[in-house]
Amino acid sequence: LTSWNGLMIAALARGAWILGEQVYAEAAQKAVGFLLEKLRRDDGRLLARYRDGEAAFPAYLDDYAFLAWGLLELYQASFKVKYLEEAIRLTREMHALFWDHENGGFYFTAKDQSESIGARGKEIADLAIPSGNSVAAWNLLQLARLTGAEDFKGLAYRQLCSFAGAAARAPHVCTFYLCALDYFLGPPQEIVVAGRMDDQQTQEMLDVLRSAYLPQATVIFYQEGDEGERIAALAPHAADKKPIDGRTAVYICENYSCRQPVSSPKELAQRLGFRF
Repeated sequence: LTSWNGLMIAALARGAWILGEQVYAEAAQKAVGFLLEKLRRDDGRLLARYRDGEAAFPAYLDDYAFLAWGLLELYQASFKVKYLEEAIRLTREMHALFWDHENGGFYFTAKDQSESIGARGKEIADLAIPSGNSVAAWNLLQLARLTGAEDFKGLAYRQLCSFAGAAARAPHVCTFYLCALDYFLGPPQEIVVAGRMDDQQTQEMLDVLRSAYLPQATVIFYQEGDEGERIAALAPHAADKKPIDGRTAVYICENYSCRQPVSSPKELAQRLGFRF
């Protein structure tokens, strides 16, 4: 199922980022490649199931939300822009297919499924796995921070408001929604690493970031060339971040207002508040 694979991709990618284990990132990338090749129709519509060489059934909310979540985690683990681009594409398609324009929130079924399935319901309870609506809220908040796009900001706020009453009545079954709410309320932090991925100093700086607990942070990697142009198109605030005298630089920003960049792992660790 697409949703379960998306969840595993998110877990593998998060493990790759925290532990620095490339094998986890490679497994996540392989899974993403399979899903995007085998579980999409010619028009791009995501499908839900693959069995015995056959892909079938238009995907549900959970399929879109979980796969987009996995792609966002995989972007941070690999900093390959194609994964961020695909997460944005899937999220915009999810909005077009599942959004309740009258009351807010996402239906479990898409508008192109309603005739065959009947009434369209919404799910908010985070049980053994998070609900599609909670994951959608998390994704929208992440994309709003990463890109600065006003439509993602507005949609993320409406998504949180749509289920605030349900979460207040039963917070114990809305745990991932509350994680998204905490992320929304906490002081925003944007981190841009500017350098070359094949540079040893870059890897040392990334190791410091992996070691830090940064629950409110989004991390973007910017390097000159095609990848840099693509990330600048998605996240314009990263475009003016450059290395310092040819050395990798890390910019730590709050609400896109940045402090002086740092260019050594020791200085970065001190800026983040722990010993190196």
